[in-house]
Amino acid sequence: LTNWYVRFNRRRLKGEESDEDTTHSLNTLFEVLLTLCRLMAPFTPFLTETMYQSLKAHIPAGFFEGDARSVHFVPFPEVREEYFDADIERAMTRMQAVIELGRAIRERNNISLKMPLLELVVIHPSAEYLDDVRGLSKYITEELSLRSLELSSDEAKYGIKYRAEADFKRLGAKLRSDMPRVKKALPDVPSADVKAALASGRLVVDGIALGADDINVVRFFDALSLEDKARRFEEDTDKEVVVLLDVEKRDDLIREYNAREVSNRVQRLRKKAGLSPVDDVQYYFQIVHDPEGALASVFDAQEEHLARLVKQPIRPMSARPAGAFVEEEQEVNDAKFVLAFVRL
Repeated sequence: LTNWYVRFNRRRLKGEESDEDTTHSLNTLFEVLLTLCRLMAPFTPFLTETMYQSLKAHIPAGFFEGDARSVHFVPFPEVREEYFDADIERAMTRMQAVIELGRAIRERNNISLKMPLLELVVIHPSAEYLDDVRGLSKYITEELSLRSLELSSDEAKYGIKYRAEADFKRLGAKLRSDMPRVKKALPDVPSADVKAALASGRLVVDGIALGADDINVVRFFDALSLEDKARRFEEDTDKEVVVLLDVEKRDDLIREYNAREVSNRVQRLRKKAGLSPVDDVQYYFQIVHDPEGALASVFDAQEEHLARLVKQPIRPMSARPAGAFVEEEQEVNDAKFVLAFVRL
């Protein structure tokens, strides 16, 4: 039950996907919790017993042989090798790598994760790698707030080049007097030659042959080689995959970001008012201060998107009936608006 799993499956667990999918996710969660209780019972006996008693009412009769009144009476869990799936584990690891690289680019450019961006490009020569990422692309676009995800093996199109790095301290003992020549010439080795060394396992530098163990091949982004010169990409790599994130903040993306901020203020006020998810209320707004027209564009151009975020329209205060039980001024960047709730 990592933070990754809980975050990515929140909608499924809440029933926002299909009924069948929700049932699968809840059954999985239940089994994981029950197995965790049995596994941890000898080490945290009171905590796991409390958890088990909450789960026990939903355990089918006869599921455990013998006395099942306590977690300490049921068998210790056995390894379920049928659950091991190397393909899923590999795909998840690659998905996590792409997301972490995307986050790193955002942090480096001081771009909030809530700020939508146009596109992330994942570049890798392996079709298997790209297929793994494609299968989990929904999680990547949601986690990194992306409009689209592009998967490509066309390195030339996106300005990807190759360079060789070496551990000169280790190479010094091997090359001795030739070491200065290699150190001087290595940065100037053409990208094509370095790429070819991946297949051949051999790189010639100033007439001196280096083996695969002598160098580390790194792919990198050369913006000057990018075919589409108008795009503003920032790059990061874990030395296996290269990701390019379009970091330009377009007007429509900024409006979408502001809509998310308004939705966030609605959820905060619901929590402050002590409302549960099933409490039905209507929302009303009145702009108080909007020097750049950011809020006006949200409640106008982003009206439908905002309604999807908060599950209903936010109506102007002029249409509000009497009897608002919550009313509070909210702030989004430099703009301010009053938000009011009315019970249905």
